[in-house]
Amino acid sequence: MLLTALDEIAWLLNLRGRDVECNPVFIAYAVWDGTHMFLFTDPDKINDELKGILQGSDIFIEPYESINNFLQNLPTDLPILVDAGKTSHALCELLKSHNIIWGDSPITMQKAVKNATEQQHIRHVMVKDGVALLRAYRWLEETLTHREVSEAEFAAQIAHSRSLMPGYFGESFNAIIGYQSNGAIIHYKPDEETSAMIRPEGMLLVDSGGQYLDGTTDTTRTHHLSTPTAEQKLHYTLVLQGHISLAMAVFPEGTKGIQLDLLARQHLWQRHLNFGHGTGHGVGFFMNVHEPPQGFVASLNERGTTAHEPGMLTSNEPGFYVNGSYGIRIENLVLCQPAGESTFGKFNKFETVTLFPIDTNLIEVDLMSPAEKKWLNDYHVKVMQFLGPHLEMQEREWLEKKCQPI
Repeated sequence: MLLTALDEIAWLLNLRGRDVECNPVFIAYAVWDGTHMFLFTDPDKINDELKGILQGSDIFIEPYESINNFLQNLPTDLPILVDAGKTSHALCELLKSHNIIWGDSPITMQKAVKNATEQQHIRHVMVKDGVALLRAYRWLEETLTHREVSEAEFAAQIAHSRSLMPGYFGESFNAIIGYQSNGAIIHYKPDEETSAMIRPEGMLLVDSGGQYLDGTTDTTRTHHLSTPTAEQKLHYTLVLQGHISLAMAVFPEGTKGIQLDLLARQHLWQRHLNFGHGTGHGVGFFMNVHEPPQGFVASLNERGTTAHEPGMLTSNEPGFYVNGSYGIRIENLVLCQPAGESTFGKFNKFETVTLFPIDTNLIEVDLMSPAEKKWLNDYHVKVMQFLGPHLEMQEREWLEKKCQPI
């Protein structure tokens, strides 16, 4: 089997690196022959201790550039599995005289389903990440009482807060800090020289994530820093209702992302509104923050056609955007879990694992159903329960105000 996807190589060998910004992977190829693993990478990046561990596990280190000669010298009658969607044309050309078996990499699905140990680490890392975000937001609120803060400065402050947490490795992507109209730019990245100045008024969208040794995070919150308009509250509440609908879903085994996606859009659709991106993507375990194959999306691509299985970690992030004015997105990560079994087969559900308060200042409470209110209040009780023990008194008081029931 020829492996070319960096995240698959890192996951299979339980190794991580810093060759790619925000993604803890390293430049490599790998070939598995049924008994031995040949790892093609820069040997100078591997210390003697790790080299000994790898060799003791029948993993042999070869120079990165030697992959071409290695493949050309393989016996032509030897069957070799190649994932065409992840392999360069150049490598496929080297193997065109060989006995190629074209197929999907089996690692993709194995990596997507987190085991019990990984799931427990994910729950733990969400506590650390929630505390880090809380401290960054408190810093922003306090600083805005006496000066403006640039979007880029707040992004740096969030990264700094995370860096103080045990096991921190780096950001999982460049933070999206969208103030006012910049929040309507879905993948906006603030620049130090041109980013907007945040003032204690208007809408602020913050999408950020961290890489830790025990997990990867990705959280989005939208806040109003003063008094929202009726239109802003309506749009925000519709997005929140969609988020809650997906979070509360119970569905039969084999249900696909395209089937679940409409739950997050239904409230917007009823008012002839929509958003132009997928509702969610898979997330790795101390790995790429965007991880195939599952997700929530309104199209027949890989994310739409993959069934959600217990152990998969996925983002739940519906949104709504008014160009030139503001953007709204609410994102938590959810773990797929078994929900039970009946004569109709097995059913699954989602466990929300992200721990950070959702802004209630923007909610039009009268639009919320009793079940939606209960979900939100229960979620805030959970946030208090897990973050509270790790906070100083003033931090806990801040969190209590943000988690007041509606």
